[in-house]
Amino acid sequence: MNFYELYLRSFFDGNKDGIGDFKGLNEKLDYFTDLGIDTVWLLPIMTSPAFHGYTISDFFNVNPAYGSIEDLKQLLNNAHKKGLKFILDVPVNHCAVNSEWFQKALNGDSEYTDYFLWANEKTDTDEPRHWGGDKIWHKIKDKYFYGLFGPGSPDLNFENKKLWEEMKNVFKFWLDIGFDGFRLDAAKHIFDYDSENMIFKYQHEKNITFWKEMLSYIKSLKDDAIIVSEVWDDSSVVKKYEGVFEIGFNFPFSYDLKNSVKKESPSDFIKGLKNSMPDYLSEEKEIKTKSGNFLTNHDMTRLVSEMENSQEKAKLALSILYTLPGYPFIYYGEEIGMKGILESVNFTEDGEEPFQWYENGFGPGQTEWKGYKFNPPYSGFSEESEKKEENSMLSHTKKLLKFRKENQWITDSKINIIKENENMIELCIYNGKKNFICIYNFKPFELKIETSSDIIFSAGKTEKNYNSLLLGPYSMVVVAGK
Repeated sequence: MNFYELYLRSFFDGNKDGIGDFKGLNEKLDYFTDLGIDTVWLLPIMTSPAFHGYTISDFFNVNPAYGSIEDLKQLLNNAHKKGLKFILDVPVNHCAVNSEWFQKALNGDSEYTDYFLWANEKTDTDEPRHWGGDKIWHKIKDKYFYGLFGPGSPDLNFENKKLWEEMKNVFKFWLDIGFDGFRLDAAKHIFDYDSENMIFKYQHEKNITFWKEMLSYIKSLKDDAIIVSEVWDDSSVVKKYEGVFEIGFNFPFSYDLKNSVKKESPSDFIKGLKNSMPDYLSEEKEIKTKSGNFLTNHDMTRLVSEMENSQEKAKLALSILYTLPGYPFIYYGEEIGMKGILESVNFTEDGEEPFQWYENGFGPGQTEWKGYKFNPPYSGFSEESEKKEENSMLSHTKKLLKFRKENQWITDSKINIIKENENMIELCIYNGKKNFICIYNFKPFELKIETSSDIIFSAGKTEKNYNSLLLGPYSMVVVAGK
């Protein structure tokens, strides 16, 4: 599967109000099939006071800015006819302050009070969050509530088993609407507070118990449901959740790949590969949770900006992404080289600007909910201009996606490191029946590679001679294995 992370508000406007919506997305389904995408991960679309949708006020309804439930059903039905699948991002760790659950709890409704965590005499209401230093306790009226992700996001208290049943109802509702699975936001945060000692503490075993029950229920409703988890942490923590989820986002891989390409360092890439994908480097190890490989997402600086505005380095990073085992994900707009720098995860809109359909920045369907800070008109990064250019980021990405779709066996393959020096890397990608050699040039100059093998695929400048080939700057080539 080739996944595409989509922020609906910024994609395509179907009702001329400047906000991306279901009708607009329905008009652009062929864009995904033409690009080579087969599964779209839709960021939260539920009713929410927040532009990003991650604080939900009603888990059983859609944001009216995006359209109606019927619009959504029509979208999903048409998508399925085209062979596209859609998974929904569901943040279950917390809800919105204006949600009915939280408002009833504030007003003393005993049925809902235990849906949340409240301060008591043991609580240090000045306790800081372990990243960023923000407070995790927030005062409202005469009470303090626990909200790890900020004062707009009261955490749900999953010590209360009634909430487990509530969340099962949520998953069933969206499967019945027509979704093909879920991306599970903040999966390690379901139990991240020790309510007995009143202190922040990850409780991974409790998290795993919760998710096993949820996933068993989801699979009982739809046995082929696609499940993707977000455990944003280092490899040692991610390892704890191995085998629980079908696909797990590989954050260490993202950082290791970007940093090694930015620094033009093959050795850093190999070191990172051994750290973030060790089981793929071993014949004996069974892959229990498949690696969800990505470069950026809605909480990160965009790829071209991360590569210090080098499109060539960004292309190399994408080339590596689409030739390695696991499932590849691309964030909307990366295929046209959009820019965006996140100074804080509290201000993610800098990485969620409108997708640029037109070179002048405006036209039918163009979203305009946010002004252009990083991707102004006539910047050269638009679908309109890039689809005409053979060497554009869009053409490069389409080529990679087509190759990956034609070689789906890569997903379940293994990696053998053949050669590494200060300039390049050779990897053998193989399974029991197929194999090929990937050669990556990390440098801004041509490399001469000694090989008599035939070229299967190339991304970038490549010139083949009888027993050698010239591999252009930041280029990649796939040759036949032995």
